[in-house]
Amino acid sequence: MEKGMAAWLFVPFLCIILFSATVYAADSDFIIDENGVLTEYVGSGGDVTIPDGVTAIGDGAFRDCSSLTSVNIPDGVTSIGYNAFNGCSSLTNVVIPDSVTNIGFNAFIGCSSLTNINIPDGVTSINSYVFNDCSSLTSVNIPDTVTSIGVYAFSGCSSLTSVNIPDGVTSIGWGAFSGCSNLTNVNIPNSITSIGENAFHNCRALTSITIPDSVTSIGSWAFENCVNLTSANIPDGVIFIKEGTFSGCNNLSSINIPNSVTSIEDQAFENCWNLTSVTIPDSVTSIGVSAFENCNSLTSVNIPAGVTSIEACTFLYCTNLTSVNIPDSVTAIKDQA
Repeated sequence: MEKGMAAWLFVPFLCIILFSATVYAADSDFIIDENGVLTEYVGSGGDVTIPDGVTAIGDGAFRDCSSLTSVNIPDGVTSIGYNAFNGCSSLTNVVIPDSVTNIGFNAFIGCSSLTNINIPDGVTSINSYVFNDCSSLTSVNIPDTVTSIGVYAFSGCSSLTSVNIPDGVTSIGWGAFSGCSNLTNVNIPNSITSIGENAFHNCRALTSITIPDSVTSIGSWAFENCVNLTSANIPDGVIFIKEGTFSGCNNLSSINIPNSVTSIEDQAFENCWNLTSVTIPDSVTSIGVSAFENCNSLTSVNIPAGVTSIEACTFLYCTNLTSVNIPDSVTAIKDQA
């Protein structure tokens, strides 16, 4: 009898444990845990309204739900998890309430039908890959509360035509707008101190860019293949023009290099076919391999006195170069220089 009684007492106790671990909402399309986190969507897609009482959308909750067309997130949800809507390729509209303060990595990656997004004021960081490959995204509202834009955050958003970066942002991550091939207008505020590698790589429609004086670092390949970029300024605080920074900017006709720059790295201006003039300041002590290769509109160049070596292929295929001033400091001229 004692064993039987113990078993009967244990059964309801076990049921309580199981019930508290997973709670099914009234609508059986949603699996919601005891903390109000929507852990999984098991419905058939279409237009979905998440039930009231949900506090967070868990990691991967809607992942690869290719039939999801719209989602309404209720007030009270504070976070959207990692990969939450990853691969929801038919998702055209999502309503994110003001209560949301965090949108996780990869949250909307591959949502190729999403046309616009309003990021609420409580969000302070655009995490990495959040809207990567949202190829139909034409507009995005970044609130003033945001201070950083993460790695490849908007990469591949090929329908995005303009973006306003708010004054509080201090850094633009690697590849943040890489492949935004229709981006024509970018406002970079004075709060920005660094532009990451590949940040605007393949932004083929971009015609001009104003980089504020606050910027001290521009990453490698930052503007590579911005084929319609005709003008760009390098601020006084920049020390290095890094590898491939303006490589493939075919329509760049002139560039002002400030006195703060000490190094022009490999391929920095490679394939800038329309570059007709460049002034290399006396502060520059090194010019990298292929730095001006294929700049076939360049007619003259003055190499400053601090440079000791002209590296391989530095001016290779500069077919209209008629005048080069080489200072006494140069002790080596490398192959195909």
